[in-house]
Parts: sequence; C-alpha cells; structure tokens
Amino acid sequence: MKIDKQKSLKYILALLVFITIVFWAQPMGQNSRSKSLNAQYDKILHNYELTKKMEQSDLKPIFLKIVNMRLKCYSDTSDYLLRLSNCRKQYQYELLRAARENLKSSPSLGEFMLCIQNCPLAYSFCNGEELTENESQNCQETEVLCVEGCLDAFWRGRGFNNTSD
Repeated sequence: MKIDKQKSLKYILALLVFITIVFWAQPMGQNSRSKSLNAQYDKILHNYELTKKMEQSDLKPIFLKIVNMRLKCYSDTSDYLLRLSNCRKQYQYELLRAARENLKSSPSLGEFMLCIQNCPLAYSFCNGEELTENESQNCQETEVLCVEGCLDAFWRGRGFNNTSD
C-alpha cells in the first residue's frame, strides 16, 4: 500500500485550517451572546425608567396585595429555586387571575406573561437606589407600575413605548 505524501499533506492542511477557523470563530459567538445579554439588560433598564412614569389604575390595591404576597413568600423561602418554582409561579398566576377578572379586553397573553416576569426586577432596581425607610413602600408601587405597564402594552393596547418622556 502506497501512501501519497502530497495528498496526505493536503488533508492535514485542510484539517488544520478547519480547526483554526473553529477556534477563531468561537470567541465571536461568545461576544455576540454577551452583546445580546447587554441589549436585554439595557431594555430592562429602559423599561424600568419608563415604569416610573406610568400611571396607576384602580387595580393598584389588588396588585399591591399580590406583590406583598410575593415578598412574604420570598422572605419565607431561602432557596432560590423554590422561590422561582413556587413564589414566582404563584405571583404570575395571581396577576393573571386579577387581570382576567378586572379587564374585559383581549390580551396578548404570552407577551404579557413574559413581561410580568421582569416586574420583580423593577422592585429590586428600586430597592437598589438610595431610599429612606419611608420610600421602601414606593418600591412595591414601582413593581405595581411595571405590572400596569405590561397590562398597557399587552392587554389594554397602550405600551411602554407610547408613554411620553
């Protein structure tokens, strides 16, 4: 059996070029993922700023009660995964139930559910700001405003983008 050296060199060279391209392209994929995460974070921050400008509806007491239930559940549950599987699911269910009972318009349900997932972040962002003890209640109201924004965007027909600056 005769081995053609020139042919085997071509295969080795092609293999090296392929491996080089794979290793060279890998950081580019990671970089684009990082850019995507930064874009999502920027969008959440932008929506948080818009949330502060939202108007509260007459559903505020109902939503405050649901936010307080979420906070109590979080304080009673130290395991993060249990918070997500129990507290967050109950929170989302209660918000959906309250919206269905009190609003008669037709929702974009999937987008609404995705939107309200970020509302506890509005509470956290607010809590991260320097606040006095009396202003901590405002963080619960900020979360309620986020829910109102989600309702406006995906249930009532007005959105975050339609609010005036």
